[in-house]
Amino acid sequence: MNIKSKIVGLTLLSMISFGVVGCSNQSSNSSSQGQEATTDEAFIKDFEKSINKRWDDQNKLETKYAKDTSYSDEKYTKDTIKVLEDEIAALQKNKKGIKDKSLIKIADDYIKGVKIQIELNKTQDTDLMIKYEEESDKLRKPALIAMVDDYGVKVKDAHQQNYKDFKEQATVINKSNGAQTFADKLGREMTLEKSTGEFGDIEFTTIVENTSKLDFKSLSYKVQYKDKEGVVIADDIIYLENFAPGAKQKVKLTPYEEGAENLVITTDWFETK
Repeated sequence: MNIKSKIVGLTLLSMISFGVVGCSNQSSNSSSQGQEATTDEAFIKDFEKSINKRWDDQNKLETKYAKDTSYSDEKYTKDTIKVLEDEIAALQKNKKGIKDKSLIKIADDYIKGVKIQIELNKTQDTDLMIKYEEESDKLRKPALIAMVDDYGVKVKDAHQQNYKDFKEQATVINKSNGAQTFADKLGREMTLEKSTGEFGDIEFTTIVENTSKLDFKSLSYKVQYKDKEGVVIADDIIYLENFAPGAKQKVKLTPYEEGAENLVITTDWFETK
C-alpha cells in the first residue's frame, strides 16, 4: 500500500469512527430524553387511573354506607383510609423518576393533600377536621385542575360533576392563595419611617401600593412595637379599605408607649371583592 492509499484509508477510518461515536452519543441522548418523557408520561397515566379509581371506590363506599345498615362508621372510615392509601401508593410508583419540575410540585402537592385527608379521617376533633380539610383542599384541588388543564388527564364522564365542583373550588382557592401571597409580601416589604409629629409624638409612616391584580375589599395587619432590646411593648393594627389594583394608601401609626424602635408586621386577615 502506498502512502496516498494509507492516508485515504486512515481518513475513512476516522470518519467511520466519528460517525459511530456520534451515533452512539445521539442514541444515548435520545434514549435519555425518551426515558425522561416516558417516566413523566407514566406518572400522568398513573394519576389519571388513580383519581378515577379513587372516585369509583369512594362512590361504592358511599352507596354501601347509605344502603347497608350493618356497615359501621368505623368500617367506613377504615375503608376510606384504605382508598386514600392505595391512591398514594399508585402515585408514588413513578413519582421519583419525574423530570418536569412543575409536574414534581403538582405531584408533591397532591400527595401531601391526600396524606392530610388521611389524618382528617383519623381524628374526631372537629376543629382539626376543619383545619385538615382546608389544608388538603388548598393542595389537592389546584393540583388536580393543573393535571387536567396542563397535562391532559381525562376524568370519566361519571365523575365530571366532581371535577366541575373541584374546578370551581380551585378557582376560589387559587385566588385566596394569590391574595395571601401578595398580602404577606406587602407586609414583609412595608417599611415605615420613624419621625416626630406636630405635638412631639413618635410616628411611623409609609405609602403602600396594591401592585397586584387583586381587588381587596379590606386588608389588615397586626403590628408589634419593639424597644431597642427587642421587647414587645405595644400592639397596633394597619387597616386598608377598598384597596383596589394600583391604589395607594398612606399608613400612619402612633404608638402610645414610649421607646418604640422598630415594628413587626404580620398579615391579620383580608377579603377580596
